Amino acid sequence: MIAHLSVVSLVIAASVAGFSHAQGTGADGEHFAGSAFFVTSVRGAAVDSGPLETSYFDTRDAVGAHELLPAPVDRGTRAIVPSQPAPLATPVPIDPDATPLAAPTTVTNNVGSTTASTPTGTTTRVAPPSTGTLVWPVVGGSISQYFHAGHLALDIAAPYGNSVLAAQAGTVTSAGWRNNGGGNVISIDHGNGMITVYNHLGSIWVSPGQYVNAGQGIGGVGCTGICTGPHVHFEVIVNGVIDNPLRYL
Repeated sequence: MIAHLSVVSLVIAASVAGFSHAQGTGADGEHFAGSAFFVTSVRGAAVDSGPLETSYFDTRDAVGAHELLPAPVDRGTRAIVPSQPAPLATPVPIDPDATPLAAPTTVTNNVGSTTASTPTGTTTRVAPPSTGTLVWPVVGGSISQYFHAGHLALDIAAPYGNSVLAAQAGTVTSAGWRNNGGGNVISIDHGNGMITVYNHLGSIWVSPGQYVNAGQGIGGVGCTGICTGPHVHFEVIVNGVIDNPLRYL
């Protein structure tokens, strides 16, 4: 019985010693996580005695506990101010003495011109848009109504009696009164599928079948038929389809 108690005492003493060692520090001064303990074999009194065998178990981590903890904060370090973006470039002021852009070029006293306003507020005559295919048909005339879906022609206003010119060389196909509201009307076939028609004439100077040159006078401005003022209702027909005259003038 006494021998049995002695063995138990040795086991307890060895366990306490192992636990205390586990809570200490390593050879290099590091504190280790985990624990270690010893276990000694226990035999009863009736068992043949022999040398006691002691087993050592170490559950500590291989890495020091201080390596698992975050680095300490140095509260004495100065705060770092984030870098600021580069400032925007300073706008260049406008020079009040700089030379202004030139005003639009205008053409004065142009035959068959339209009117336009200049930056100075004065009104002058400028040449109408032109592709060079047709001659401007009304001397001193200006556009009073443009071509659109409800008006398949170009109205060119001018004083009574101003000359109406053949827009291109060709043969007069008709010249006379029409009951469709056009009043005195002249039609000229220019070939290549193009025909021009001049409505509301005050006078007619050519006859059907006559050949005329481009820019030749064919009549005078008037207000015949359904009309509210002296002008020429000018139509351009290409391959049987009424087209915008400004595409050819």
